[in-house]
Amino acid sequence: MNTIKRNTLRILIGVSAAAVALPLAVGSAASAGAATSSATTAMLQSMASEEKMAHDVYLTLGDVYTSRVFDNITKSETQHESALLTLMRAYGVADPNAGLAVGEFASDEWENLYDTLVAKGKVSLKAAGGVGVTIEKMDIADLDRALAANPAADISRVLESLRSGSTRHLAAFERVVSGGTGVGMGARR
Repeated sequence: MNTIKRNTLRILIGVSAAAVALPLAVGSAASAGAATSSATTAMLQSMASEEKMAHDVYLTLGDVYTSRVFDNITKSETQHESALLTLMRAYGVADPNAGLAVGEFASDEWENLYDTLVAKGKVSLKAAGGVGVTIEKMDIADLDRALAANPAADISRVLESLRSGSTRHLAAFERVVSGGTGVGMGARR
């Protein structure tokens, strides 16, 4: 079975978008030997910091609430971080998050945002869902801006996969805000 059919089949059976995007990103960037512009470097580093912030907020709030939505989406954010890290390695871009613990960031801006969102999310499960909505809307807007800049094809594929994941996360957090668990379509268990 050729690679395109195999990747299409993986998508259809629900393998994570990040798992599909990783080999594509490495292959395209490595074979192109692409020189990385400062705009691409800044965008990849910012996206990586944003994904780490989302991951860390969800991980922290997952320790406060027993809702599976935080566990599930934290795992997904780990995949998002891995997809971006793979791109960054392929393009020779330094990881701004290397060696940083949960809640630690290379810039005060990300650290302050993390602290603010965690504090808001600790008020109630509904408030935590609202924090998730805020993060995912921010992520989608930033991904849309990055995609509008017409990055290289391999970067676009990863960003589109991340955007698709963020859209699903947004729907899950909106269900939490509406009083559901956020897990499954309309789940209220």
